[in-house]
Amino acid sequence: MDAHHTDAHNAHREVAPQDLIVGLSISGGGIQAVELDRSGPTTTLLAIDAWENTLTGGGADGKGEGLREFHMHFAKFVRENRVRASRMSIALDTGLLFLNSMPIDQGLTRSEINDHVKWELSQYFPDIDTADFITDVHILTEHANDPFNEALSVSVRRGDALAIQKAATGAGMSLDIVDADHFAADTALRINYPDTYRKYIALVGVKETRLDISLMRNGSLESYRYLIVQSNQEIIQGIAALARKTPGIYSMTVYGPYLDRDLLTQIRRGSPILVEALNPLRHVNVAEALRLADHLTVPSYRFAAAVGVALRRD
Repeated sequence: MDAHHTDAHNAHREVAPQDLIVGLSISGGGIQAVELDRSGPTTTLLAIDAWENTLTGGGADGKGEGLREFHMHFAKFVRENRVRASRMSIALDTGLLFLNSMPIDQGLTRSEINDHVKWELSQYFPDIDTADFITDVHILTEHANDPFNEALSVSVRRGDALAIQKAATGAGMSLDIVDADHFAADTALRINYPDTYRKYIALVGVKETRLDISLMRNGSLESYRYLIVQSNQEIIQGIAALARKTPGIYSMTVYGPYLDRDLLTQIRRGSPILVEALNPLRHVNVAEALRLADHLTVPSYRFAAAVGVALRRD
């Protein structure tokens, strides 16, 4: 290739638009933030940080001092890390959402499924108009010889969704995707651990008062449930019981902002099977500036939901 074509090729590469996005996980365990560059064949981590959650109840109330403090923290994150992304995806604590597993007739249309989900919501929240919820439905398992599929509905109050939109707009960002933190971590698991498509595993989100548990068989989400826990001992016992009572399970992958090295060690000691800590950066490059800084001292498994929601493209 001659010099002219080489220069033209380089110029073309320089003006190629960058696919930059901020991933934010909002939970009772704080706020975790990352900036990713998804432009190249391999995603690159450009910024990573965490701070206290000042948004009411582990979520965004969209008003008051808590929201102002959030904007201050986020502005500091943008300034100190020279964040250039203009889009943000947010992972919300499952504790803020209503998740309901239910059988769905295989012959139902999407409209009929939505009607069924609204009816289910009305049973749980008889005093609240179902129009006050925004709901997404995931088909978990499809049984060829069974007239019913297992489905999971994920509902967020419309007011909370609007508050998240307000928080993103106030931070100078357009809102891309809103997901549950556990399913954002599921995205990080699938992208970074392609061998999960050949195994039967559990993904466990460890929170101070809650364990989010999903079982995945050969890459398909088979079931989701959660446990309320009141101590580290109950976390250890709950995960150990999951391993013992799930026939054929190969391993468990754990993550979460509440998880630390000591608790992880105790979980591994109590489990009869392999327990892996989810590394959401396993197949993500880390920018040189970050390697030289002190930002990567916190275990990456605390950022699984923030990275996962930023990796999600649909």
